[in-house]
Amino acid sequence: MADGGASTFIMLITGLLISSSVSALLITEWSAMARTAQKNQQGITFTGELGLDFAGDPMMVDVDTSGSTPSITFYLQNTGIHPLDEQLIAVLVNGQAPTNTTATITGPTWDSNELAEIVIEDSSYGTTPFAAGDDVKLYAIVTSEVVGGMSSSASMNVEVRLS
Repeated sequence: MADGGASTFIMLITGLLISSSVSALLITEWSAMARTAQKNQQGITFTGELGLDFAGDPMMVDVDTSGSTPSITFYLQNTGIHPLDEQLIAVLVNGQAPTNTTATITGPTWDSNELAEIVIEDSSYGTTPFAAGDDVKLYAIVTSEVVGGMSSSASMNVEVRLS
């Protein structure tokens, strides 16, 4: 009988060791999952805090076809709360990417509520030139600067009339 009590005690200790190991593993995995969910939520919040909008009168967008490389000039406003990177901008005109896009801002960074002048040039505009009165669709996407280890993008699309 004394032998039965010792084996029961050994089984009890073994069961406690195994269950504590499994508990420690589950707690570690739960913590990692919670951190990942928190980081994802921060990313979603960050993306929601970015904004980009067309600035100015969409019925009067400047087109210049007088030079050898025709250009279209318009303005974009950072409507979010985080700075955007004017070096990481892509623009499409009627679904086509121009050969050259230049973004100019007045300050050192494209902060909230600031404008960027966008000049797009493409030599093919000369072969099928845009003219005053033409309606074109503009699409722009801009990447944000890295804030707290995160970066995302904001976009806008609008139909404008060239003048």
